[in-house]
Amino acid sequence: MERFLAAGNIDELNDLIRKDGLILEKMALEGAGHTPLHVACVAGHLDLVRVLRKWRPKFAEKVDADGFSPLHIAAARGDVEIARELLEVGRHLCSVEGLEQRIPLYYAIVNGELDVMKELLSDLPESVEKTTARKETALHLAVKNNRFEAVRVLVEHLKDYNCAPVINQQDNEGNTALHLAVAIQNFEVVDFMLSQRHVVVDVNVCNNSSRTPLDFSQREAGDREIRAILTKAGARHGTRRSVSPASPQVLEEDQSDGDAPLSLSRPPLRTLNREKESRGDVRNSLLVVAALIANATYQTVLQPPQFTTEVNNTSTKGFLASYAFWMTGSLGRDLAYILFISGNTFGLLVSVQMIICLTRDLPVKLPMLLSVTAMVQTYYCYTYYLPFKSLGKEYGLKNVELLCVLPLTAPILLLLIQRRLALALNFYLEGLSRLDFLGDMYRLKT
Repeated sequence: MERFLAAGNIDELNDLIRKDGLILEKMALEGAGHTPLHVACVAGHLDLVRVLRKWRPKFAEKVDADGFSPLHIAAARGDVEIARELLEVGRHLCSVEGLEQRIPLYYAIVNGELDVMKELLSDLPESVEKTTARKETALHLAVKNNRFEAVRVLVEHLKDYNCAPVINQQDNEGNTALHLAVAIQNFEVVDFMLSQRHVVVDVNVCNNSSRTPLDFSQREAGDREIRAILTKAGARHGTRRSVSPASPQVLEEDQSDGDAPLSLSRPPLRTLNREKESRGDVRNSLLVVAALIANATYQTVLQPPQFTTEVNNTSTKGFLASYAFWMTGSLGRDLAYILFISGNTFGLLVSVQMIICLTRDLPVKLPMLLSVTAMVQTYYCYTYYLPFKSLGKEYGLKNVELLCVLPLTAPILLLLIQRRLALALNFYLEGLSRLDFLGDMYRLKT
């Protein structure tokens, strides 16, 4: 085969094949997995590829020991004419899988060979939906290898062939292409993906570590613009935050042999540290917090504030005088009492609920349930008679229903809508965080 490559004598090769019908099969056996068609593709010899494709089209489907078919080789080299010649055998060659289930399209993308990439997409449009053994799509590989033009072509292809959901597809670690773009601080890709109108990018997809793309960004100079784009698009943090950008883990793609004709170098990716905190540690921490809240709210009602009515009444005109009169009057005093007891009771009930939920799978869950229930009962009994003690001599029985019943029933009603209250509060706080008043003041550092 080397002799024909050097001489380029196609007629001689045709004559040899006619005389010995098994000559090509013998060459394939001697090639230790490489067929003559593989060799011709590596050499970029178009005329030789034509002859071999004509005599042995089945060679185009063979995958060598390194996981390359002839089309894989042509795609990696960027040989458009050879790729077209091979595709004359059939468009199914675009789906031939090599090492880690990689199809020829992937090698064209990794090496930035846009012409071959477009040719392969044109012959088999649905190949953009295929994934590797690591569940990576073509878009994942384009982002990982910083091939912006390839990303642009792929996104346009997704629009034209109604494959839009692929843009949000997750790999084996749950990362979308947007996760990867943010992780490697590729502003150009992030900005392009989030500016698309016909392809909706989900900015709040959680990966296997419950992190969204926003969690992959830091407050460093290189990430601030990306962070601003994500926030503008409605991105939110996941349930698990990054620990520290100081010691990022590195995800490295496997490398081909350095002396192989198709060796592909891939830059390492910066990702976030995995938190080592177990669920048990998290539960213990939450139990401590819940117990502290329950203790604080219970102790507070045992030593309630004194609602005094002694004020300086030398001034009886103007806004301040009217305000002082209202606040120290029965209406203002009663309202303050209702708000105080309602908030304190609601805090106690929520903390008790947390304790019950966090201990429901423990062997002592029943004694715990009895103890916290008894605590709530004594709290309610004491609080019911609290107005008679804390509001002084001016307290009248006409408001007994309002002051004794309302502060204890309102928290129970709030418990029924606690999820909506929590979501509304979280939405409000997230809105404040976007204004970035505090900068990195509360950022955890190691």
